[in-house]
Amino acid sequence: MTIYTQRLVIRHLGLDDYPQYADLTSQPEVESGAGFNLINNPQMIQSALKRQLRAPGSYGIFKGYQLIGAILLFKRIGKGGRPDDHHLEMSYFLTPTCWRQGYMSEAITGLIANLRGHPLIESIVAEVFVDNKRSTALLKRLKFAFVTEMRDPIVGRQKVIYELKLT
Repeated sequence: MTIYTQRLVIRHLGLDDYPQYADLTSQPEVESGAGFNLINNPQMIQSALKRQLRAPGSYGIFKGYQLIGAILLFKRIGKGGRPDDHHLEMSYFLTPTCWRQGYMSEAITGLIANLRGHPLIESIVAEVFVDNKRSTALLKRLKFAFVTEMRDPIVGRQKVIYELKLT
């Protein structure tokens, strides 16, 4: 699936994208915001990034041929600890040089429009650290509804959870 917006191309990421993806995720602002800084073993980072690139819900945000960000969709873990095909969890990040230009809003809007046509997907959830005001504002603009606030058990920081119902 490839999505074209006014300024961007959103498409599945693959192993061919590894060099650009590794550069993107190694930027300090992206690394800490996405939690990549929690892994200090270079081989583990490389393995984790390659697993993400192979995952069916990994989308790159391209401006021309340059990878400027990513949206990662995963099946939420439902009751009984099993993946739920009807509910997705979304993570996203963008290179800092492209912040505050509407690119992430444009990319997520394009992806959501595409997902609305999928008969199985009912909702998308996004978790954001409470101090990430721009990301929180983005989710609100995109009509995600506040669900709850909690402490991340791994990082130990407060985060908020938002959900967008597609049906």
